[in-house]
Amino acid sequence: MTRETDYAIRTVLYLSGRENYFAKAEDISKTMDIPKSFLRKILKQLEKQGLLRIKRGVSGGITLIKKPEEITLYDTIIAVEKNVALNRCVVNKTVCRFSSQCPVHPVWFKLRDGLIKALKEINFSGLISQGTVL
Repeated sequence: MTRETDYAIRTVLYLSGRENYFAKAEDISKTMDIPKSFLRKILKQLEKQGLLRIKRGVSGGITLIKKPEEITLYDTIIAVEKNVALNRCVVNKTVCRFSSQCPVHPVWFKLRDGLIKALKEINFSGLISQGTVL
């Protein structure tokens, strides 16, 4: 997982603890220790994926479009990474000339499928209920 994906998860986690609230980007950045330059990019990706809304202006801010129980870790990861894979050959088998004969290749698919299933079962409501959000 990239740092950018970690920051996206922190962003959704922060907003999940503040339903029906328009958060300021500065507050998210400061509280969740996310550089502002990263946060702007992440917010655009999460908005494009339909997870949050950015309202510009004096009374604006950032809020979730969906409820925390409707947003999974998978949704958030896909917003940034575009796919989930443990090896690049799982995304595109042409990047490795051994894919068709590699005994590990099917293992990567099996592990990826299990990981995706697990990520789809973990929602932000459940994560909020397990601990304190800053």
